Amino acid sequence: MFVLKCNIEIGNLTFDQVVDVKITRSVDLLSDTAVIKLPAKFVLKGSDESQQTEKEIKVGDVVSITLAYKNNFKRTEFKGFVTKVKPTTPVEIICEDSVWKIRQKSCNKNFKKTNLKSVLDYIVSETGVAISGNIPEVKFHKFLLKNINGAQALQKIKQEYGLSIFLDDDNNLFAGLRQTEGVGKEVVYDLYYNIIKNNLEFKTADEIKIKIKAKGWKSNNTYVEVEVGDKDGALQTWQTHQIQDKKGLEKFAKSKLLEQKYDGYTGNVISFLIPFADRSMTANVIDERYPERKGKYFIPKVVILFGTKGARRIVTLGRKISA
Repeated sequence: MFVLKCNIEIGNLTFDQVVDVKITRSVDLLSDTAVIKLPAKFVLKGSDESQQTEKEIKVGDVVSITLAYKNNFKRTEFKGFVTKVKPTTPVEIICEDSVWKIRQKSCNKNFKKTNLKSVLDYIVSETGVAISGNIPEVKFHKFLLKNINGAQALQKIKQEYGLSIFLDDDNNLFAGLRQTEGVGKEVVYDLYYNIIKNNLEFKTADEIKIKIKAKGWKSNNTYVEVEVGDKDGALQTWQTHQIQDKKGLEKFAKSKLLEQKYDGYTGNVISFLIPFADRSMTANVIDERYPERKGKYFIPKVVILFGTKGARRIVTLGRKISA
């Protein structure tokens, strides 16, 4: 029998019981987030007096969430800070990873002839966050940050340059092209064995209608543009400052198209806390009834639920990596 356990540290307080926890981790979101629901009052060990939750927990308190099955599984699923305490019933503790620290920084600087790494170094300086060693060489003719916080500055880069930006498990800031390949770790899902439910739909490449428009920006603020894909497909626009010729841009656009047009599954699977899966891993999906549909998929997003009704891991399937 699997017995659920948790250890949630908020500031100087430790809780081994909660109403609910929801953790969201994604390569497409700037930060990992968590929502912790606690009773309006609690009693400290060794005390007979109850404490009001909303008064004892403060914005900026350090948060750590560890979930487990007794003697079978234990993992720290989230580390971050309290960003808001909502005095509802139950009390909701809203949390964010170290992007919250970056959010506290005011950014005002006019960069000239710089690069992505220099801008990122400025944004995260004095926040306790380091820069990943895999930052691509992206040159900026100029880049202006005016009266915005660090998180808004990162969002500006993310939107204007089409980059994926998030904190990895080592608390390092990653910025680069959206990750579509697994990092070497794999989880196996047998659709009729080790999952609770699947919300998957199998589609062929011909059924998926997508049109990709790609813009390659030049240093003089002009751009090259190409379109590939289905004329009647759902339009997606990508921008890059790294590719500035039509041939290279067309190759880039076709790679984005192939990430989404394939014979395979779309949707998510729902499991218990085990087997363990996380964003950036590979999901190896096995279907006994349709063995020809087996395949390996990149995992862009995982949502973890924990509470009085049990524990669930909701794993979204992204691009199909291989059969």
